[in-house]
Amino acid sequence: MEFQILSNFIGKCLRKNDIFIPAMILYLIKNNGEGNVSQISRLLYIFDFKHELSHYDTIVRNFSAVMLKEYNIIEEPHEDFYTLKTWPLTEEEIEEITKACIEVSNGFFSHLREREPIRG
Repeated sequence: MEFQILSNFIGKCLRKNDIFIPAMILYLIKNNGEGNVSQISRLLYIFDFKHELSHYDTIVRNFSAVMLKEYNIIEEPHEDFYTLKTWPLTEEEIEEITKACIEVSNGFFSHLREREPIRG
């Protein structure tokens, strides 16, 4: 049931070409369902590289995390630390969520198909 909530959120609530929320979801599922703002914002900085790192901190805190919390995808943030409510996921569910995030971001993260943790 928890997996379906996350899957539906990606399929129905995210817009095509969005990268920030799928990036946060990908980071969390590739890192055992948890991560902090600096790790996630560094990932965004590496991929987008259009602004200062502090800009991506703001995006994670004030946009991605707020929306994920609003849709009940993450736990209440604690000191900039985020945890997926849908964790743990099976390998098959992780693969399906990864594919959905890549699709909604128009392939922006297509090289992240491996199950290895993302280091930010």
